[in-house]
Amino acid sequence: MTRRRYAGIVLDVFFDHCLARDWALYADRPLEQFTSNVYRVLSAEPQLPERLAMIAPHMVANDWLGSYREFEVLEQVLRGISRRLTRPEELAAAMQELRVLYEPLSEDFRLFYPQLQDFARNR
Repeated sequence: MTRRRYAGIVLDVFFDHCLARDWALYADRPLEQFTSNVYRVLSAEPQLPERLAMIAPHMVANDWLGSYREFEVLEQVLRGISRRLTRPEELAAAMQELRVLYEPLSEDFRLFYPQLQDFARNR
């Protein structure tokens, strides 16, 4: 996996944070209601892929989706991702970079997400 791919992972995680943090700006129902519905669907599905079936109970018990609102949770998320990488050192400085770039990346998300919503609606 290249450095660019690792940067993409970090950006995906950060954008998940931005979406959870600013959920009320983009959705017509509370984040808690949305995550409860997702967790209910996961819990009721008998044929999840093996890896997802293993982690789904932890997702539900620890409200993984809702927890992304808190910036500091990203450190745990990135640590978990790095354990599954062949070159985990590539993510070592990610949190510090996210702290430094928090506002510019947040602005990127504010510009990008409405475009993504429009794209999805028109598909």
